[in-house]
Amino acid sequence: MGARLGPFDMAFIKIGAYGPGQAWTDIHMTPEQAVQVHRDVRARRMFPVHWSTFNLAYHDWDEPIRRAAVEATRVGVELVTPRLGEVVDADGPFESTRWWEAVR
Repeated sequence: MGARLGPFDMAFIKIGAYGPGQAWTDIHMTPEQAVQVHRDVRARRMFPVHWSTFNLAYHDWDEPIRRAAVEATRVGVELVTPRLGEVVDADGPFESTRWWEAVR
């Protein structure tokens, strides 16, 4: 998709509600796989979704974003991480913070 239709300004990619077990891998990817998908679709920025809203999986609510942030930093991907309800302009700059680190 990235080669044929990209590059994209921003990719909204789900990072949460994975594992444990094989059954989850058919419908949900890990945060690290999500970062790779972002790279595959050739987007400029990644907006992680499908995490922190309700407890669907066995991992902590903030584990997906913590793992995605580590992987994104490792491979040089820019994450867009607004607080819940914060407006993001896809064409404008956005100052991401690690707001989830202050929530416990």
